[in-house]
Amino acid sequence: MKKMGASFLALAVAGALLTGCWGMGDSSSGSSSGGTSSSAPSSSMTPSPTPDAGEDGIYPEDGDGAGADEGDRMPGQSSSQPAKAAAAQPDADWRTLLVNAEHPLGSDFSVETVPVEGYDDRLFDARAVEDLNRMLKGAADAGLPLYLVSTYRSVERQTALYRRKVNYYLGQGYTQELAEQQAARWVAAPGTSEHNLGLAADIVSADWYQNNDDLTGAFEETPEFAWLSQHCVEYGFVLRYPADKTALTGVEYEPWHARYVGVEAARYLTENGLCLEELNT
Repeated sequence: MKKMGASFLALAVAGALLTGCWGMGDSSSGSSSGGTSSSAPSSSMTPSPTPDAGEDGIYPEDGDGAGADEGDRMPGQSSSQPAKAAAAQPDADWRTLLVNAEHPLGSDFSVETVPVEGYDDRLFDARAVEDLNRMLKGAADAGLPLYLVSTYRSVERQTALYRRKVNYYLGQGYTQELAEQQAARWVAAPGTSEHNLGLAADIVSADWYQNNDDLTGAFEETPEFAWLSQHCVEYGFVLRYPADKTALTGVEYEPWHARYVGVEAARYLTENGLCLEELNT
């Protein structure tokens, strides 16, 4: 595992989890169904995350800023919404492009990416990178270092991560079909990951790897997460996969996974308790 490079800072704001854009995260789970062979695990079996698991778990870094997330499932919560929005619903554009298993990127998709400030191998959409830079600086000015685990990831890199996870489950005795279903719970299939879009960033505290071997839901207990919960909207980011939206997002709870949607959309989603799937319906 690559040691942390650049450091940025973040200020803890206790109690922000329910009011900020990172509070009440959502966990996604691709349901696994279907039969198994006599030698394969039961389809009801939920495998434990492994060190190389995750739509955003930890992988050796490369030029794609590769990383993968793996999340701990959190208890679901009611998805009731305020009767009236404080912010007007934003128009759909590149900032709010929905990418998931049901809405893969087109084969002709391309995006201009540039390095994030302080990182040579973390790339982000050139149209949004300054807002990410400002958010990291804001956290730095607040007093707690942050670290970017993963940002843009090419479809080719995503393919390699997905195949590796499928092979892991095949090695555990799963059938091909079940291996692919289980792998998709932790690593998005190529073209369906927000990292392929260039607008997603996996963010943890700068000292995370001194105390943790991988990305886990415990990140929500840190002061860095509390700061992000309160302030990420100011920079156009939201927590993409909250725990109470798993059924809608299809992705496990990932408190470290931030998605850039622009300030207008970030405010609207946060104030109405919505995830991106609900904005696009």
